[in-house]
Amino acid sequence: MSASGPGPVRPPKPASSGTSAYWHRLHYPVGVFLIAYGLASTAAAALSWSDRRDQVASYLDSGVAGTALIGVKGLELLLVVLTVAGLLRRRDVWFLPPLASWMAGFGVLSVLDVLQGKWGGLAEHVAYLLMFGVLLFVSYGLGVKARLGSRSSGPGDGGGLTRTQELALAALNRIPRPAPPSRP
Repeated sequence: MSASGPGPVRPPKPASSGTSAYWHRLHYPVGVFLIAYGLASTAAAALSWSDRRDQVASYLDSGVAGTALIGVKGLELLLVVLTVAGLLRRRDVWFLPPLASWMAGFGVLSVLDVLQGKWGGLAEHVAYLLMFGVLLFVSYGLGVKARLGSRSSGPGDGGGLTRTQELALAALNRIPRPAPPSRP
């Protein structure tokens, strides 16, 4: 019996390649930024190790500053590896742990800045926290948009979206887009 009955025609997905039908082309710049940020941060720590260790020691006990810095940079390298894997396999959800982890890290640093009275550091860490929050929102919204675009259901069918997905999609659709160039 033939399995080619009537129904929606869907493009075949390669089963072994691990690619996702929910990948949006703008996930590439998000992933490249995350990789560049993680590698640059780790390289900067390696190049100015004593300064970074002293900075960590200003928040924690100086005896654990080096160990804490090694742990944080090791975790950061794991986040970079996860991002590379997400890019190679085209899995947008693999960007969520790195984005959420960097947000959590800058959130903790912001709290420590308040407790230590480091207002300049607080401004910097809150700016990074907001930047990673925007990237998390954009990556999530792009994933929702790609999921809707990959569905082969009828027009106007937005069923199956959670309230969070609906809000992300509505916010993305409100972002102004440049007008196409006019033809003379």
